[in-house]
Formats: sequence, C-alpha cells, structure tokens
Amino acid sequence: MDAVILKGRFYPAFVSMDTKIIEAVGNPLRLKILRELNERPMYPIEIAKKFGMIEQKIYYHIKILKAAKLIKEVEERQMRGGKAKLLSPTALAFGFVMECAKGGEMLEFSSFEPFVKGGLVDSKLVVGSPDPHGTYRARARDGHIAAEVAGFFARMATVKWPFVYEDTEVRNGNDNLILLGGPVVNMISNKYNKYFPVKFDGKFVISQTKEYTDDGVGFVAVADHPEAPGKKMMMIAGRSRAGTRAAALALKKHSDRIHKKGFIVVQGFDEDGDRIIDSIEILE
Repeated sequence: MDAVILKGRFYPAFVSMDTKIIEAVGNPLRLKILRELNERPMYPIEIAKKFGMIEQKIYYHIKILKAAKLIKEVEERQMRGGKAKLLSPTALAFGFVMECAKGGEMLEFSSFEPFVKGGLVDSKLVVGSPDPHGTYRARARDGHIAAEVAGFFARMATVKWPFVYEDTEVRNGNDNLILLGGPVVNMISNKYNKYFPVKFDGKFVISQTKEYTDDGVGFVAVADHPEAPGKKMMMIAGRSRAGTRAAALALKKHSDRIHKKGFIVVQGFDEDGDRIIDSIEILE
C-alpha cells in the first residue's frame, strides 16, 4: 500500500502506472460509486437502488473498477438465489504515475513491518536526552544521527507527528519503538537491552556467539516488545558515536537483511579521513 498527503492529511493510497486508473475514475458515475463505497461497503443491488438504475449497468461499471483494482470484494453471501458480493474501495486515494517519470532514489525495501506498514511509519523513535539523566547521569550526543534515521524512515513512508521522543518523554511504551543509542545514554534502551539478540554487556557488544570491543562496532537488532503483544522494538546503537553512526548506515544499506535476519553487526570505517564513518563491513 502506498500513501499520499493532501492538505496536511495522510491517506492510504493505491498508486499505479496502469492507465486503467485514469479510465476508471474518469467516469462520473464510477466516481459516485467510489464515494458511496467509501461511506460504507455495499452490495451491487444496493448501489443500483441508490442511483435508481438497473443492476446490469451497475455491474458494468463495477467490472471496470475491479479491473483497475480500485474496489475489492470483502464478503460474499446468498441473496435471492444467487451469490452477492459486498464491495469496498481498496484505498482512500488513487494515483497514476507515468512510466517515464523520474522519481527519487530507488528503495529496495518499502515495508518494514510492523515499524512501517500500509504507507505509514507506525513507531516512536526514542533518543537519549542531551541532559544528564538516568542511572549513568549521561548526556546523549547523537541527535544528528537521529536526524539521519528519521530521514531514512521518512523516505519509506509517511511519518506521524511527533516521531522523535527523548527517552525522558516516553511514559507509555506500548508502541513499536526504535531506540537510538545504548543503555548508557538511553534509558529505554537500558530497560529493554536484555531482550535483543545483540545487546550490551557492560561496555561490550555481544551476540549469541561473539563479543565486540572495538569502538567502531555498531548494530541494529529487532526484538518482540515484552510489554505490548504484536509490537516490536529496534535498537540502533554502537560502543561509541562512531559505532552508532555505523549502525545507522547499516540500517540504510541493509534494511532487507535486518528485516529477514533480525539483526546486523557492523564495523564502521572513515575512509576519507574526515572523522566521519562513511563505510561499513558486516561482521555478522
């Protein structure tokens, strides 16, 4: 499912390069049918009665709307000796994209359930507070990395406002959580650290088979939310800011691997000598 934003509102959308969309919505009656179905699912006989028309004519237009994938059957029941199918729109908005159109950067992955689903980023990005706080009285200094992570998710889908929270602002954690930074700088990471397949053990990063001590090591790991059934948590962190930046780069370059495997551990490198991590090597 895609999404569009119009006048500040978010709409789940069906967008295609098939010109059948234009043909389908170009007819005033078919637009009226879509509007009625948006109000509530209806059977063809109900639509016919609504517009004072014979069913055969309504079925003709329904066939065109189905071919364009603008409506779907959500239920079937016996009615007057035959089967009647309850109809509903496939989305709230519909769009056409020309095949020759030049879009932005190609995304290999556009769904990261449950963090990204149905064209919407359904998560909270939690960063450490820049003020001394938590058990370690630490100050988080990775806000610039949070901007890069937020930008990554904004490219995948529509982001709800607010999206970014400081750990001191999170009272109700019953959401999909994206945690930036480890237990020292992020209280929420500290709370849930033990649940991840890759985690922190004191100052070190550990997986099920290895221990990492280099400052440039970072990881992205996904775990079930222990307090919210059906929800997930993702930690993006490293042993230092360099490691956390390496983890953010891993999210951007290998989101499909993370989604399938549940984690990735990387080593970050500064290849051009500007003191900024710009490449990574996968460790596991």
